Parts: sequence; structure tokens; C-alpha cells
Amino acid sequence: MKADKKEWVAVLTVFFMTMSAVPAFAALLIDDFETSGNKIGGRSNTYVQEPSRALALRVKEQAYSGSGSLMIKYDKKAKGGPYDSGGWCGYYTLLKTSSKYFDATPYQVITFWVKGETGSENFVIGVSDRHWDEVGDSVKSEAIGSYLPAGKLTTEWQKATIPLSVFLVDLKELASLAVCFEGSVLPGGAGRGTVYVDDLQFE
Repeated sequence: MKADKKEWVAVLTVFFMTMSAVPAFAALLIDDFETSGNKIGGRSNTYVQEPSRALALRVKEQAYSGSGSLMIKYDKKAKGGPYDSGGWCGYYTLLKTSSKYFDATPYQVITFWVKGETGSENFVIGVSDRHWDEVGDSVKSEAIGSYLPAGKLTTEWQKATIPLSVFLVDLKELASLAVCFEGSVLPGGAGRGTVYVDDLQFE
């Protein structure tokens, strides 16, 4: 009987060690920016309010992996437009398809690879759930440097890792992710530049 008990303890130990080594959910690639549209069926585009401007293109000459990445050029103004705040600009990708919202509860973080053309660029990430989708806005992260190994954008690729918990949204009903060029993280509320993004995913 003692031998049987030892055998069961050994089997259970191996079982639990194996289970702890296997993640509950594999990473979900949202977009590798190599084809049009994201990988879960949502559309993507820039959003702008004059006088600010933005342009987003899938390009081949810059890529962390695969054959392409997303290039975003932005020109955020400090004055003019609604509330004389210079308008706004950025890039979004939809997580909801038709009226079905995306359930992100199995995941802990948003990750992607990013670099700047000069390293002086800055932005925040916006996440919207059903509520924020209905009012046309999102909950913002801290400046992107808070989630990068170097503490800021550089001209080399870095992996950004942003906990979903920072957004205080309903993770069961996510609507979109966005790269937002907010005046609050730009000198004097204005700035222009180019950033490259690749391999956006949930982990």
C-alpha cells in the first residue's frame, strides 16, 4: 500500500508540473500587418480630426518579422479644431465583428513590436469596450515608454507589453485597440513623426 501511495504521489506531481508549464491560452495574433484587415475579421484605419493628420500604410521595407509592418505617420497640432485643442489623430483596429464584441478575458497583456523613425516619437494605447465604443472614445494607457525595455521609443525594435488591467474596461466586450497620438505625451501638445508597429497580439 505504501508503494502504491508513493506511485500516486509521483504521478500527481508530474501531472501538476506539466499543467503549470502549459499556458491556459496560446497568444492570439491580432495583426501582423502583412495583408489588409486584421486576423480576426475587423477593419483598420486612421482616425483624424482637423487640423491634425495621420497616414497609415502596410510597408515591406520595415518589419520585425515576416514581410511587412504598419507605418503610421502623424502630425498632431496643439491649436485649432474643436475646443481649440488641435484636433486628434491615430490608428485603430476593430476587435468586434458586426455587433459581436471580443472576449479578452483569457488574456493578460497586449503586446507588439515597435520602433520610431527618430526615437523622439510618443503615443499611448487606447482600448474601448461596449460603453466607450458607444460614446466614440477609449481608455488610454500611460505613454508607450512605460511599457518598453528602454523606457522610450528608439530606432530599434522593442517589444511593448501592456497589462490589460491598466485599462479598467469590460474585457468580455472589447470593441477596438488604437494607437493614439495624444497631446498630453507630446511636447507643447504637438508633434509629428513616424512609428512602425508589428505583430500585435494578446498574450
